[in-house]
Amino acid sequence: MWQKGYEMLPYQQPGLPIPPRDVLERFDVHEPLDTRFQSCARLLQAVWRERKGFDVGSYARADAVPRVLGSRLHTSAARAGVNYLRPDIAKLVRREMAYRERGALIDEARALENLLSSSALVFNLFGPMKLDLALAKKVLRTAFGVKAKQVDGVYFETSPGRGDQAYIGDYTALDVLIAYTGEDGKSGFLGVEVKYSECRPGTSTPVKDRHLEVARRSNLFIDPDDGSLHQAPLRQFFAEHTLCYTMVHERPHFARGTFVVVSPSLNHEMAATIEAYKRHLSPSGADVLPFGVVSLEAMVAAIFDAGEAELGRRLDERYLDFRPIFDLIEEWEPQFDGSV
Repeated sequence: MWQKGYEMLPYQQPGLPIPPRDVLERFDVHEPLDTRFQSCARLLQAVWRERKGFDVGSYARADAVPRVLGSRLHTSAARAGVNYLRPDIAKLVRREMAYRERGALIDEARALENLLSSSALVFNLFGPMKLDLALAKKVLRTAFGVKAKQVDGVYFETSPGRGDQAYIGDYTALDVLIAYTGEDGKSGFLGVEVKYSECRPGTSTPVKDRHLEVARRSNLFIDPDDGSLHQAPLRQFFAEHTLCYTMVHERPHFARGTFVVVSPSLNHEMAATIEAYKRHLSPSGADVLPFGVVSLEAMVAAIFDAGEAELGRRLDERYLDFRPIFDLIEEWEPQFDGSV
């Protein structure tokens, strides 16, 4: 997971390189606007796709001519389900798409074709937990610190009421909701937002009056009227956190809940956004509807610890092990004899 063989000063932290342009072009992933993490992650997906022998796909912005993009799958490969790490996960995705909640927004092309997509990561990470609730119970304890008597269900792209004024009046939904029964017999849930290569949540739809009304009385925020909470990059977290609050305190489906963001530790741009959001949270909010952050690395480690070593290895290879990128940099040799 970490860079090897590059000497660092004592105050420097291990991190990711900026991949050379010739390497990015070789794998058809040269995207000048990518952050450092996005560039490395996109390249990692292209290397993974090539090593697995899956045909490359294409992408076009707006009305532009489609162009080959190494981090996308060809339509035939996408339809075969190879964006998912096991056949049972791919089958689950097909079923979840078919039976999605009314109003649920699932971009099927993104989920099936885009290797870099957090949509695919959501299912690769939490799909096995829906298929095996005993695994979900173990991961809840190790990664999230939740001591559950049992896990009652795992739900994707879910909301208790899209557009419903009983909640926050807009169409906010959670990537994942894990419902459980605690050791004390009380119901609880984790509402989860998953980020992979995103540098900042981009949603910027206007905040509804109902949302503000609930946020003001929730005691979750220092100042719920602060404009920075109402626009990107914080607006998405503001909405999801408030939505989770309503599920316990406005329309109590559960006795307790927690809103959690899962993201790779090396995605520093997303980490900065999360830290910016945390600065808006009231200390008393932790007793109302806690906010948590769990690294993708910790989740994968928890899956290993739960006895799913092969799944953990595949997740690590696909999303976290950047050694192929380091090797592509180290293998380069100058094309001259040194006589100049």
